[in-house]
Amino acid sequence: MLKRRLSFTDSLLVLVVLAVVSAAGYELCRVTFRLILTVQARAAIPRVCDEIRSQRRQLVGAIEAYKAGMGFYPPDHVLSRNPLRIDAVTNQLLYELLGTVYDPTNETFSAKGFERVGKGMIKEMFNTDGFKNSASSDDSVKHFLVADFVPSREVHDDPDVNVLSFSSALEGIDGDVAGEFEFSSWHYVSSTPTNNPGRFDLWIEVKAADRAIIIGNWQAAQ
Repeated sequence: MLKRRLSFTDSLLVLVVLAVVSAAGYELCRVTFRLILTVQARAAIPRVCDEIRSQRRQLVGAIEAYKAGMGFYPPDHVLSRNPLRIDAVTNQLLYELLGTVYDPTNETFSAKGFERVGKGMIKEMFNTDGFKNSASSDDSVKHFLVADFVPSREVHDDPDVNVLSFSSALEGIDGDVAGEFEFSSWHYVSSTPTNNPGRFDLWIEVKAADRAIIIGNWQAAQ
């Protein structure tokens, strides 16, 4: 039997071919996995949107209860009055709906379950000197949200300043699939609402798979 040893060049060529085949196989697996995740994320969108709509209903009810109890809608984050410019993203809706206790000695506001925030920080974050729904004792504060669990997102660290967000365990949805979803915080405008004149606009933005979705409190939004 004829036996032939591979030369160094032949051996190198074999290794290159194996490396190319291996890389191609890895890339094929990666692309396939991404396609599977995309399909699964698309399938999960209706359920996730239903959960967001459920939270939207709770928030809209809380905002309307605030209006009934306070005589006006929760204020939004006004950047300037002339011209009127609103920051819909970084808003004080969480603190207005929960209600805050004001400590005049230390000039701090505290909402149940959240860190105390100084008056100066409130001015810096929301361009306001304080919250409308605030009092010197908790008994005098109106609570429009249950404080046991309020989905929130931190927008400033030390001291922690938070805004309302969407939070769900997404039970029954695989962790990799859940990781395909991106959620904004709840956006809020009451000074110049575009979609609900005389009331307020409340919406959240969701990105999943190849879709961008807006869920809001007006007819054109989902």
